Amino acid sequence: MPKIKPINLLLLYTGKSWSGIGSHGAVLAEGLKRKGINVVLGCPRGGKLYGQAEAMGITVRHIGLKNLMDFKSWYRILRVVRQDGIDIICANLGKEYWPLAVICRGLGLKSVIVRHQMNRLKTLTNWLIKGDVDKIIAVSAAVKRTLINSGIAEDKIEIIYNSVDINRFDPAKVSRAETRAELGFAKDDIVIATVGRITEDKGGLDLLYAFKEAGEDHPRMRLLFAGDGPLKAELQEQAAGLAISDHVHFTGYRDDVERMYAAADIVVVPTRGLESFGMVVIEAMAMERPVIASDVGGIPEIINHGANGLLFNPTSRDELCARICELAGNPSLGLWIARQGRKTVLERFSDTAFSDKFADVLYNLML
Repeated sequence: MPKIKPINLLLLYTGKSWSGIGSHGAVLAEGLKRKGINVVLGCPRGGKLYGQAEAMGITVRHIGLKNLMDFKSWYRILRVVRQDGIDIICANLGKEYWPLAVICRGLGLKSVIVRHQMNRLKTLTNWLIKGDVDKIIAVSAAVKRTLINSGIAEDKIEIIYNSVDINRFDPAKVSRAETRAELGFAKDDIVIATVGRITEDKGGLDLLYAFKEAGEDHPRMRLLFAGDGPLKAELQEQAAGLAISDHVHFTGYRDDVERMYAAADIVVVPTRGLESFGMVVIEAMAMERPVIASDVGGIPEIINHGANGLLFNPTSRDELCARICELAGNPSLGLWIARQGRKTVLERFSDTAFSDKFADVLYNLML
């Protein structure tokens, strides 16, 4: 790697709610710090990411961009840039693109956007990125294809897959038996788990119906929703209507998702939406759980069907049910897939590989 002066990087994560993007920020900030880059994290005070950054010894500044016209936060970004001698600003949310481009262009700084979404760029955003952003990081090839279809030059885009904290998502560090007992599961229960926000596009209703059907052949099967969201109440009502409420468990939001994975026998990611990558997929694989996931977006770039996980057509509840029954009826297959899944994460999606590739992009920008 070229020997140049240390880079001062401002990472923007200005959203208030915790999500896969926030997890991306925590892992990236810590990894780049280990690479000798001076990281300043710009995020709202009081949020989970702010607290994590402080605990890791990352310099963190309060920046809570409400929307594009929040010029007070534009000023905060500008003040942080001057205060911390920033060389590169990196944005992660769409509302951050304009202040990033304007400030970087005005001050002669380098600019990077991490694109976490698969939706096409708006015309003005596309024009902005083509002219005033130095590099775009796509979190999957699926995202890169969307950017190219929006008119972004291919040589401006770099694919860097998301990663997991291997130290945290380590099955050897979590007691599966204790967690299952805490959640009220018996030793011989077959626990099907899904983790994350409970929203319409995440496929929770499809999973509920597939579980109902699969449970007819596997009476010890239980379903665990680890997360919260606007569709939770509807799913609870549907479970009652299907007469399976006693077999469906809702934990609400959890900070300890690694324990939720450990408690599961099978993890399902039934998303129907534009899944740009699939953080839950690699987290579950890191925890050595067999994963069944929708064949959409960036997920097929992680899962090789039948080798390190199983894929299904997200429009087919019958196919999802068949996949669940396939693993529930063949524990040895599930164990083999789970081991291959963790191996995949260690080889391709570790936090070390992630930060190494990202650091290379930053150093090359400064040449």
